[in-house]
Amino acid sequence: MRRAVILLPLLLMGGCSCQRHADDDGSAKADATAPAPAPATTDDAQAGALATMAPAVVSAVPPDAADENTVVRNYFNAVMRRDHAAAEALWSGGAAGRDDAALRGLMQLPGVRGIRMESDVPIARDAAQPSRLREVPVTIRVTTADRIVRYKGWYRLQPRADGSGWEIHGASLQPVLD
Repeated sequence: MRRAVILLPLLLMGGCSCQRHADDDGSAKADATAPAPAPATTDDAQAGALATMAPAVVSAVPPDAADENTVVRNYFNAVMRRDHAAAEALWSGGAAGRDDAALRGLMQLPGVRGIRMESDVPIARDAAQPSRLREVPVTIRVTTADRIVRYKGWYRLQPRADGSGWEIHGASLQPVLD
């Protein structure tokens, strides 16, 4: 019943594609060359719409592994908690090196009141199918006592050697000038 309530306004606003349309002489004619569409149920229509909106994504890691954004958020949270062991474990080779000095340096800013990270949709950075090098764009906002500082950048991820999930391979964060 809810489906009918949702679909009814859409049909009223946009019209139905199965209606006959009047020709120039005012008479309604059906197209004899077009095959008659098979009747579809509401469930069939919704499943078809979902299938066209979200194509199946093949991943280089198992479906139950954390996605790329989750790995980056887990790393960010570990750095904010100053849990260096957990943070380093999310990197390829077990160490961030100099790639992420900017994020770790944010904790040293005087008067930090809050740090917030927003991540965007991961981008494939190779032509392999499925992609084995993914880039997660991020924006970090740091609120201090007297100003707001923003950083933009990305984290690149690759599948772990054992294929169990994603690990961070590289990073780049740059301050945004206002």
